[in-house]
Amino acid sequence: MNWTREQLKSNAKLMVKKNWFNCGLVAFIMALLGGSGSGGRINFNYSGEGFNMQEQGADAIASNLGGQWAHYIIQLMPFIAGVAALVVVLAVAIDIFFGNPLRVGGNRFFLHNIHSQGVLDDLTFAFKNQYINVVKAMFITDIIIALWSLLFLIPGIYKSYQYRMVPYLLADNPELSAREAMDISKAMMEGEKMAAFVLDLSFIPWQLLSAITLGIVGIVWVNPYVEATNAELYTAVSQKGAAQYY
Repeated sequence: MNWTREQLKSNAKLMVKKNWFNCGLVAFIMALLGGSGSGGRINFNYSGEGFNMQEQGADAIASNLGGQWAHYIIQLMPFIAGVAALVVVLAVAIDIFFGNPLRVGGNRFFLHNIHSQGVLDDLTFAFKNQYINVVKAMFITDIIIALWSLLFLIPGIYKSYQYRMVPYLLADNPELSAREAMDISKAMMEGEKMAAFVLDLSFIPWQLLSAITLGIVGIVWVNPYVEATNAELYTAVSQKGAAQYY
């Protein structure tokens, strides 16, 4: 199915207007809690020189920084680093086990809103249908994109567009494995990645307006508008990956 930016965005506006409050609420929750994970890895080394200072070295630094208080702060650095590491681990865990399934549910809401009217219960869809499989598939997809991003920025962006439809596919078919969902998404986005990139760029003026209004315009219009447009894009390219289901 051929599509244009104007067509998708026009359809999206209609879809948001017919169910504006729910669309805004779901998009806000997705933005707040359902962001995709970076998949990045942070290593903390508690046995390095920076944290295992000799008393003499710590005293010297404390003297330069202002005496006893600085000395106590230096002594607390391993604890502070440990707390920071725990916060990072908890944030990643929340994103994997809660954020990503919520994102899939939000996508299901916007897909339903195209042909009928999405309901808030769609948000919890992944938690009640193949939850472990959805978590696994999203995690593997995020990791693969992150690993490609470690090479250079461009390969990571390329893979993110190639696998853009994975959460939508899981919203439609939560039993799909990570490999199946990625293969189907790859087929769907064949020849569509640059057009999808330009589609994303077209929202920059709206994002700037949202920033100027401290996010108010984003909450009441831009976020649901973008999510609805992405759902329209999935619908437009879905036939290209249909053969992968069988």
